[in-house]
Amino acid sequence: MTAVLLLAHRWLLALRRRTHVATVSAISMVAMALGAAALVVTLALLEGFQHAIRGQLERGGVHARLLPARGSELPEGEWLAALRQRHPQLEVEEIRSTAVWCMANGVALPAELEVVAGLPRVEVNPVVAARLGLSPGSEVVVASSRLVLTPLGPLPLRRRLRVDVVREGRPGEERGVVRVGEGLAQAFLDVGRGPQAVALRAREAKEAWGVASIVQEDVPEGVVVQSFQELNRPLLAALALERTMIGFAVALVMVVAALNLLCNLALVAAEKRADVALLAAMGLSGRAIFRLFVSVGAGVGVLGGVLGTAAGAVLAFLLDRTQALPLPRGVFVVSHVPFRVQGEAIAVVLAISLAAALLASLAPARAAARRDVLQGLRYE
Repeated sequence: MTAVLLLAHRWLLALRRRTHVATVSAISMVAMALGAAALVVTLALLEGFQHAIRGQLERGGVHARLLPARGSELPEGEWLAALRQRHPQLEVEEIRSTAVWCMANGVALPAELEVVAGLPRVEVNPVVAARLGLSPGSEVVVASSRLVLTPLGPLPLRRRLRVDVVREGRPGEERGVVRVGEGLAQAFLDVGRGPQAVALRAREAKEAWGVASIVQEDVPEGVVVQSFQELNRPLLAALALERTMIGFAVALVMVVAALNLLCNLALVAAEKRADVALLAAMGLSGRAIFRLFVSVGAGVGVLGGVLGTAAGAVLAFLLDRTQALPLPRGVFVVSHVPFRVQGEAIAVVLAISLAAALLASLAPARAAARRDVLQGLRYE
């Protein structure tokens, strides 16, 4: 095996004296390098955006939600107080909600009114703020389905509220939400009844993924715990699918580079026909010849893959560090195009480079190993 690797090394070095073969080999190596670099940069770009989206979900979203297994209200008892006492690292919000209409600047929008115990202000999410043109200090009219008797007959109950905070939005959020305290909500629904849901948030955003598991044993029977993954399953599934499909599409560049490498090895096999025949006549087995050509192809492909992976990782790091690609403010969740290079992504690209090089080497190597010795020497 050592002799085969040494011979492959000598062949690769000798290619520079064959101009046309060296040119084709260089093109094959550059093609593998470009494919690996493109794949590394693409994966770093996807991971950068997805990391930013996941971070926003962790900072601004609900980390777990408690819902009734049956009916519309959670069971009564002291279990919520015990939950707060046992897990002081969690923010526990009791939520009651009802459907309302929000009106401002001549526009009406269906929304959900959430009543949060202890909330001292009026909050709206970015959907309500954007569609109604609201900002902190603006006024919005909230109308519920409850009817009140007026001189003009029964009319929907209305109340004018002053917006204090526009909450940070969640990626993919499409429904309007208005959050108020119990005092402002007494006219819209009966706040004396039990909560319809409980929202849990960890004070440390990085702990969002484990909130459901740590409270699972502390909730009574009849309460369903929705985890952070379940609450954001559609978005997380879309992110995973996007990463897979775009990565697969860019990886097709490696397939083109592998086909180029296959043609290069076929040319090398034709150039080295006499040398292979002499080696076979001297006793080199067909299996050794097969390994020889696979080693030559792997050498060209892996070298290009390693160089391209390193170049792509450095490029992605520099683009992220220098923030060279700015984005319009207020449109995306970040101010510049983010790149995040991960070790596992680099390992995947290197593995794809090696696999592509080995697969491209099989057909020329098999053909060279099966070639008859006399046929190889006949025209020499």
